[in-house]
Amino acid sequence: MRLGSLILIVALAPATFTTAAAQEPIRIEAEQVECLPVGDNGVAYTSVENNVADTEVRLYFRRMHDAVEDLYYVRMKPDGDGRYWGVFPKAEDRELQRHDIEERRQEAQSEYDWAQWWREKDGSEDRNPNNDLDQDMIRERASQGKLESRDWLGEMDDATFQDWLEQLENEPTEYFTSVHDHTGSRVAKSKTRVAEVRDNCRVELDDRQLGEAANLTVGETAYWQKGEELFHWLCDGIVSRIDPLRVLRGDDACRACVIAWWKRPGVLIPTAGVIGVGTTVVLVDEDDPPPVSPSEP
Repeated sequence: MRLGSLILIVALAPATFTTAAAQEPIRIEAEQVECLPVGDNGVAYTSVENNVADTEVRLYFRRMHDAVEDLYYVRMKPDGDGRYWGVFPKAEDRELQRHDIEERRQEAQSEYDWAQWWREKDGSEDRNPNNDLDQDMIRERASQGKLESRDWLGEMDDATFQDWLEQLENEPTEYFTSVHDHTGSRVAKSKTRVAEVRDNCRVELDDRQLGEAANLTVGETAYWQKGEELFHWLCDGIVSRIDPLRVLRGDDACRACVIAWWKRPGVLIPTAGVIGVGTTVVLVDEDDPPPVSPSEP
């Protein structure tokens, strides 16, 4: 009997240890992106600890805009040892609009009004400090993203934040990473970070990331995003979308841009997927239809 009891205890011990390990909370930390290039793709990395099977790691992103705050996301790919990478779409060239806090008393005005406007916006329910933004746009296009706080704001005082805003060339990109279970529910989230979008930013993508950039699937977080181009992101490379119900479909909005592109006069059209050695290029007139691929129905 003693030997049988001992065997039972030894047999149960590994299962108990495995269960305890599985209960460790999942932790995720997004690495700081130095910058994103105007008109080209960038890449973000994140580290995940204590991840479990059947989860999905996502990169959420948006341009820092005064009214439109909803996010998009892409699925991140494993890079080994709990590290993942995700490719941003190509950022449009968009200037950040300036807003200052409106004060009734002259003596209450501050040299850091722009910085304080953003702080008040982030802390208020309607996200409209001066009540001077397009209310219809806010109601239509700021339903989900406003629920995500700007953690990075707490890392700068007003003077530093104001100086940073003054030197920006374009709308920055806010982003965070998160882990989702098989139902799509979020089980872990990183801090929100911010990256500048600059003309002089240079990002080197490896072969995997270049392939991903040419075949992006973008997830939507709000129903207004369906049928619309990504807000302040270029269509180039986006081929499909995932709606808030996790239904995958072709990207109709960016497909319309491609059709319009075919019709431009004097367009060089590659007959292969990527321009390279051995690729045949033909000149298509605006009245000529695009060539039909043999693989298409």
